[in-house]
Amino acid sequence: MPINEYGFLGKGIKQYEDNLLAKYNEVFDFYEEFNHFLHKIKSKIGVKNDDFQGAIIIRIFNKSLTTFQAIYKLFRHHFCNNAENLCRILFEEMVNVCYCVLGLDEAKRFYSLEIINALKTINTVNDPENKEYFTKSYKEKYFKKKSYSEMKKDLINILRNLEIKNIFDKNNKPIAISLEERVNKIGSRAIRQHYLLFYRIASVGIHSLPDLSGRYLVYNKKGLLKKVLWGPESEDCDMRSIFVSIHFMIMSLKYIHKYFRHPKKEDISKFWGKTQELGYKYKYFI
Repeated sequence: MPINEYGFLGKGIKQYEDNLLAKYNEVFDFYEEFNHFLHKIKSKIGVKNDDFQGAIIIRIFNKSLTTFQAIYKLFRHHFCNNAENLCRILFEEMVNVCYCVLGLDEAKRFYSLEIINALKTINTVNDPENKEYFTKSYKEKYFKKKSYSEMKKDLINILRNLEIKNIFDKNNKPIAISLEERVNKIGSRAIRQHYLLFYRIASVGIHSLPDLSGRYLVYNKKGLLKKVLWGPESEDCDMRSIFVSIHFMIMSLKYIHKYFRHPKKEDISKFWGKTQELGYKYKYFI
């Protein structure tokens, strides 16, 4: 099953995986050690059944833990570009954890995004201008359990019951808080820096923007196409995505500690110290 015929699903990919392991073995060992530590955290943090804010924080943290592991799995199997794409998602999850730790109002504001998105969805399906995309039978099936007006009323009532200041504009339409607004509200210089630079760089892969072609097309000095890259040779397996994912999880932990007083500061510091040691060695930190 040669790489040229089967790509990443062929047995030939193992040589690329082995090369990564040989090159970054100590970093992979640290990643797995840190992952184990993260899993112990979720079993030690208790949330009371009436703790809305704590439940939202843990909900996001658990989701970020899955993303953190997925990044590692992708990178280890040489899907390095897709691992970097997931780092953008992990960044958003980290921002959401930190934002919700700020207070109950912030946790409610974050949760409101779920309701506002549901409103947008039913409005889209119900909009007469979209009738060519959603047939009458589809709309009837979609609103079978509840009519559009009933669903809309229920969702608006949920938003009102959250008692969030300025959640509606002057036209009584709900206002969604943007990622940038959340970043600014947190007030962290490090998080803002990652938003301004890394987040935008990672967006190239997420949105398949023209800049992405540089990973797959090689041109000569005259601007003529010289070579098309594909498969493993098109993957940028720099350790950036591995270190940035660890970095984002440590940022989350520092804020989680503020709310739950767990994990211990010294444990967070220990993993941050090791991250810095390896990060400088592999030139993540400059």
